[in-house]
Amino acid sequence: MSAAEAARRLGTTIPRVKRAIERLDLPVQRGRGGRVAIDAETFECLRDEFGTVTPLDGLTRVQTAVLAALDCAPFGLISGRAVAARAGVAPTSASRAIDQLMDQGLVERTATHVAAGRARRVDLLRARRSSPRWRKLAPALGCVDLPQRDRRTDDVVPPRLLHLFWNVAPKQLDVRSSGGSIARRLLQTGDPEGLAWGARNLSAADWEHGAAARGLDPRTGRLAENLAAAAQAPVR
Repeated sequence: MSAAEAARRLGTTIPRVKRAIERLDLPVQRGRGGRVAIDAETFECLRDEFGTVTPLDGLTRVQTAVLAALDCAPFGLISGRAVAARAGVAPTSASRAIDQLMDQGLVERTATHVAAGRARRVDLLRARRSSPRWRKLAPALGCVDLPQRDRRTDDVVPPRLLHLFWNVAPKQLDVRSSGGSIARRLLQTGDPEGLAWGARNLSAADWEHGAAARGLDPRTGRLAENLAAAAQAPVR
């Protein structure tokens, strides 16, 4: 397919497609006037880079990506930069879209206390699911394919979860060397935010190790098995 067709399918622009091809050094057939021919394998690489974001009714592409990113973050995100990283858009574009979505009643900023070594008050950005428009937008948001990112984002347990590991030595908070024991603690505490973090950062082997812990409730064991299976599945 042409760069124009790839851009149309991905919901982005031709220059962004061509810049991604150069940046990622993707194989394409080149013709006159800078034209490129993109095969199916290269297009899948571009899909991972850009995601597939079709603007929803009444929203721009960036607004749709931002709202989808917040929809996938039930605990909220702490900044516009964090939203931008999830949505695959520029931070300035994300900040502008957040303000516009707040004006439309689709995003809210709420003050809450988080455990980050100590109790700390932060303002979190969340999707406003009580909006009258949410019921109409929610099914389509679930079909938005955001840019792919590495599954693992943290190599150590983050400060906001340290209260779950209050009696654990710092060297045992390293995901790379102690993933199994970290999984076991998360399963034992059942903390929703801890499990959500673990689902993104722990491996299938870590969850299998956690599932083998003595005295684990059968339902929690099945949860661990499901998390292990999800860790093995391709991220889409």
